Amino acid sequence: MIEDYEEDALLLQRHLGRSGFRVDALRIETAEALGHALSGDREWDLIIADYTLPGFGAREALELMQQRGIDVPFIIVSGTIDEVSAVNAMRAGAHDYVLKGHLERLIPAIERELHDAEKRRERLRTERELQLLQQRFSATFNQAAVGMAHTTTDGRFVLVNQRLSELLGVPVDRMLALNLKDFILPSERDADKELYAELVEGRRTGYRSERNLMRHDGSVFPAQLTVSLLLHGSVGHDVTESSVLWVVEDISARKAAERETSELMQRLINSERLAAAGRMANTLAHEINNPLEALTNIFYLLDKESLTLAGQELIAIAARELDRVGHITRSTLSFYRKMPGRTLDLQTLLTEVVQLFQSRATQHQIHMDSFYGPGIDQTGYDPALRQVFANLVGNALEAMETSGGRIRIRARIRDGHAVVTVSDTGHGIDGANLQTVFEPFFTTKGERGTGLGLWVTRGIVEEQGGTLQLRSATRGKYRGTIVRITLPAAGVREPAVLVN
Repeated sequence: MIEDYEEDALLLQRHLGRSGFRVDALRIETAEALGHALSGDREWDLIIADYTLPGFGAREALELMQQRGIDVPFIIVSGTIDEVSAVNAMRAGAHDYVLKGHLERLIPAIERELHDAEKRRERLRTERELQLLQQRFSATFNQAAVGMAHTTTDGRFVLVNQRLSELLGVPVDRMLALNLKDFILPSERDADKELYAELVEGRRTGYRSERNLMRHDGSVFPAQLTVSLLLHGSVGHDVTESSVLWVVEDISARKAAERETSELMQRLINSERLAAAGRMANTLAHEINNPLEALTNIFYLLDKESLTLAGQELIAIAARELDRVGHITRSTLSFYRKMPGRTLDLQTLLTEVVQLFQSRATQHQIHMDSFYGPGIDQTGYDPALRQVFANLVGNALEAMETSGGRIRIRARIRDGHAVVTVSDTGHGIDGANLQTVFEPFFTTKGERGTGLGLWVTRGIVEEQGGTLQLRSATRGKYRGTIVRITLPAAGVREPAVLVN
């Protein structure tokens, strides 16, 4: 109480006590005493002040409270205040005034002001809590490890966090003038059209999808979009304001891991298929050996008979092919062991392959040209290379069976190596398949192909210490495929001329 008459202060306390208040009061008369009271540990619920005291009064007390930012109900109780002074005091911050001759108004005024003060404190607490929540949201939003944005229902950015700005390569302030659709690939913009319509209409609260997003520099990355509808309350009769929350996660690493896992699983499956194929081949090799031995004996007996020169040549070719089949079965049985055996020169191997496919080539109007350089007939290689050349020539024929064309087979010695080139003018191999043509079980021939030909071919070449290179084009002047095999041929001189 700011009151210079102790008797008046006691009467006011008695009046409050009789009205049901438990009073704990402090009477002061000076600004210094008021400052000391306001600075202490006690929290005051109400200040009752006389308007005029010697050297101090209500207006000076209000000014001191405003300087310190104190919000406590302030009621003037005075017997000398006039209406103009009361109005000025209210403008200065007093909450009400009561004349000492009309104390019946004091209790209702106190009750009202205490209630209003509690409402103000509650509002301040709510504002502080909202501010704290806003700070926490802002920190979480801007420091999130994923991109986040609020947009209007038509996709215009309203709020964007730093991570999304980094993902899309656009500063935050510039993104507020853009639309989320600007960053979705044109081919995918309508992919979630129905889901988004259901979201905006309130038929679903959210959905998740994976889409490719385009950065500002044109690069593309896969992203997982988590989309939710946010309702912000009524803005009119039966109208609710809403926005859309987007959570954007870069899943490039996850996609790469999925591809790696898929490739690993495919390799495991192929390994199992190869193992099964090996077991079957081993069984077939055992089964083939017996009739093969019988055929070999028959051709041996036929060779002793009197036959025409052409017949003798055919018998010789047949015997060599039987020998080749026998070599294949022996190689199959000893798949993981390198077996010593006889060798053949490259010219003989290539000539036999050409003779084997000549009639088929003529039937389909395909010309086969062979060129052998000096020294080719002096090198010795494992007859397994015959299978390599047969696979390559067979593939070339299949590429031209419907259109005709030309196959060129060229062999020469160069820089201490034997180089064999098989080229054709067929339809070529699509660029998308060039990296996988040597994978086991990959084929472009449908049910006619096993997918093992080029895989086995490269394996045999590498087993001989050589390398295999493939080039192909599907259009233009140089359409077709060229396969170049380089084999070690130490001790052979460099040739100067190619012979037809």
